[in-house]
Parts: sequence; C-alpha cells; structure tokens
Amino acid sequence: MEQAAPKWLNPQRLIDLLIEQRDLYKRLRSLSERQRGMISSDTPEHLLNILRERQALITALAAINEKLSPFRQGWDGLYAQLPDTARQQVSDLLDEINGLLGAILAADQEDSALLGARRQTVGEALRSVNDTRAANAAYARNAGAGRTTPAGGQGA
Repeated sequence: MEQAAPKWLNPQRLIDLLIEQRDLYKRLRSLSERQRGMISSDTPEHLLNILRERQALITALAAINEKLSPFRQGWDGLYAQLPDTARQQVSDLLDEINGLLGAILAADQEDSALLGARRQTVGEALRSVNDTRAANAAYARNAGAGRTTPAGGQGA
C-alpha cells in the first residue's frame, strides 16, 4: 500500500532532478572516456576542449546539487514518506548515479596516473636532450682547443 507524501514534498520534482543529474553524469562519463583517448593519442588541443566541456557539466551538476539541497535535509524521513513506486525509482536513480560517479572517479585517477607517467617520460627526454647538447658543446670546445688559428699565434 502506497503512503501519501506530505504536501510540501514533490516526489516528481525529486525524481526529475535525479534524472537530470544522472543524465549529466552519463555525459561526464562519456567525456571521461573521450579524455582517455586524447591522453593516449597525445592530442593536447583536443584534451583542452574536453576539459572545458567537463567543466560546463560540473557547473550544471553543482546547480542541480543546489536544487537537491532541500531534499537532503531530513532525507531519512523524507525518503520513508515517499510513495513506494517513487521510493523505488529514487533508489534506482541513486544507485545508478553512484555507479556513474564511481566509474568517473576511477577513470580520472587512472588518467591522472597516465598523465603523470607521460610528464615523467617527457621530463626524462628533455633531460636527455640537454645532456646530449651539453656533451656536444663540450666535444666542440675540446675539438676546437686543438686547432690552430692564424690570430692565435699557433700555426705556420
């Protein structure tokens, strides 16, 4: 038997906000997957576009979070008073949102590690280039020291 929700509680508004939140998290997960591709393919200009898109989604999620704030206050009592069908739908949406969020966070951690490894590899390559340049410069100085020049007074 379904319980009637209090007049101040609009279960459909809660469900609509959670659906909107879930859909934004789906888009964020999709961008996260594209982000991985950009990191792997070493195309930083595309990566920056994805990061801008992600920021826009995060801003939208923050706005929804603000709209959900009144529902969070006294959540246990509110949730218990939802009609059974609404409670089940809310529960399913929350499970899906939490799963999406967990996948996004895990992917972001992996991407961060991948970027860190790339940064380290590039740093090592740059140090190697600098070491090679220094060795070449030293070799050139040493090779030049044995030469005779007309102005130096050595020679014929």
